[in-house]
Amino acid sequence: MQTKNQFATIVLTLLALAGGAWIGYADSRSDDVFITLGLLMSFSFALGVAGPRRAWLWAPLVGIWVPVLDFALPRLDLAPRRAGENFGILSALAVAGLVMAVCFAGAYLGAMLTWMIRHAWPGAGEAHR
Repeated sequence: MQTKNQFATIVLTLLALAGGAWIGYADSRSDDVFITLGLLMSFSFALGVAGPRRAWLWAPLVGIWVPVLDFALPRLDLAPRRAGENFGILSALAVAGLVMAVCFAGAYLGAMLTWMIRHAWPGAGEAHR
């Protein structure tokens, strides 16, 4: 039973890293903040539903990519630089705070939904334990 949980954690961790990197890369090429925040919230929510005991882990694994890639990719000429935009370390920290808040909210909402379903229908959560 323990190896099944470890395997699920490894798979969800890789999925969180890949999905977060994809969202961060897409965000570095877009100006639409609300689409990025919606993607981060919904992806973190899905991971919170799939692995509710590790909601604390999914949020940083998904969210860290947006400020890191917004900071690094334009400096490496892998993303367009926006005229008049100076994205320094303080801007990256502010973005990281907002992104982490959204990711933690999504992950814990997903975990809370799973908890509520398991307690409302006690037989429903037996297959996931």
